[in-house]
Amino acid sequence: MINGNRMHLSSHSSHITTGVCLRVLLLAAFTVTITAQKPAPEVFTLTVPNGPILTRLNASVTLPCELSPLFNVEPLEVRWYRSENSNSPALLYKDHKIQEAPVDPRYRGRVSLTGGLERGNVSLTLERVTLEDRGEYVCHVSNERWYEKANVYLSMNVTGSAPVLSVASGGGGQVNVTCSSEGWSPQPKLTWRNKEGTEIKNEQVLFTSDSQGLLSVSSWLLYSPSDSDWLSCTISLSEEEKRESRVLPHKPGAWKEAFIVTLVLSLLLLCALSTVVCILLKHRDQIKLEQSKSETKKLFKVTENSQEKQPVKDGINLQDWRQVKGFQENITMNEKTAHSAIRVTQEGKTAQYINENMKSSDRRHPHVLANQSFESEQHYWEVKVRDETFAKAVGDCRKLSWYVGVARDNADRTSTVPVTAHYGFWILSYEEGKGFHVNTDPLTSEPVREDLSVVGVFLDCDKHSLSFYNVDTESHIYTFCNLVTSYSFCPVFSPGQHDLHPITILNEN
Repeated sequence: MINGNRMHLSSHSSHITTGVCLRVLLLAAFTVTITAQKPAPEVFTLTVPNGPILTRLNASVTLPCELSPLFNVEPLEVRWYRSENSNSPALLYKDHKIQEAPVDPRYRGRVSLTGGLERGNVSLTLERVTLEDRGEYVCHVSNERWYEKANVYLSMNVTGSAPVLSVASGGGGQVNVTCSSEGWSPQPKLTWRNKEGTEIKNEQVLFTSDSQGLLSVSSWLLYSPSDSDWLSCTISLSEEEKRESRVLPHKPGAWKEAFIVTLVLSLLLLCALSTVVCILLKHRDQIKLEQSKSETKKLFKVTENSQEKQPVKDGINLQDWRQVKGFQENITMNEKTAHSAIRVTQEGKTAQYINENMKSSDRRHPHVLANQSFESEQHYWEVKVRDETFAKAVGDCRKLSWYVGVARDNADRTSTVPVTAHYGFWILSYEEGKGFHVNTDPLTSEPVREDLSVVGVFLDCDKHSLSFYNVDTESHIYTFCNLVTSYSFCPVFSPGQHDLHPITILNEN
């Protein structure tokens, strides 16, 4: 019986608690509904700050604007614009959303309403403030029956450059000290002080404005110096935002002025003479190079006419090889064309395979092209493909692979395209265990000594041929004939992708 009464009391208490909670929830819901449905007043005003809003360059700033009385302004139209440009607002809120147009493109992506429209706050937040953002803004709120607007002024503190002080003779034992600085906003204060910190009154202050509205300030002061006096010039916006420079305003003696002028003139004369000498030497070397190439071309043609043509595979005699060296060019690698795993150094002379640099998205062949391309005449260059010094340094004497030659200027360099003459590549290659090959179809093996260290490459655009030489033994390796002539040809270099040994273009002899 006791247990039954306890169960009955517990059940009755539970019903009472549930009923109270339900009433509280209904009352809260009813109150919210009444509040939410409270109609907007027919007339309202806007509350904004009396003074300017101060900010800094590249900062974020909020321009306050709030309705009175407070009510939900989500159904209303909110427009923020510059006072001189009402047709192109910085932000337009309409139809319950921020509109993409028409708006001033300078503010796109940098403005938002952050105050809470449902609370009657239409404040504008501006991100990444620029110098152009300074000035007067209008907060404009309207509905079908009423509108109100108010102005908010945005000001910006910009600290300018450190003052530059200069000293000149002022006559009568005095010196004329000038202080100047630029890039300030708003107008700063300029103050002169002596070494005791006492302010020196001076009314000679000039302000000028640049195209961005930033101010330059300058001032000058006649001063009678002593051996231990110094002057300071301070330019400030506030105690925290200021720049200061100091100077010992000793009057320069006449002999010092004369010495400085003489020194400057001497330096200018020396520079002029050095420039003339460099130009003359460069011109002389260029004339010698052109004469050498011209003589080599004549000798090359005379030798060609005086000898019977022999099969290229029989080789070119030593005299001919010496002649082609006369066409040597200063070739450099174009780093922009290099595969991501190839590092170009030594001012475009050396290429080295660096595995950790490889990008998975790079689908090109592992080579690099030259900065130079050719479509006429004869050209020769040499490539060191085996460097004993580097091999000893790293303790590995093996160069596992490489290739050199030329590529057509419009050749497809995608790795899925074979490096063959059909696709615009003519090369001599080496791979350990497979030896030396030229990329004919099928590949042609060449009997070259494994210790080959320097390869000579001779491109004769007029004869439509490309020849390779073993510079170590001064012997001919192979010649491609009938190269396509309607395109330019660009030297190509590959250090391979199996070792860190570099290949290097040798300089002109």
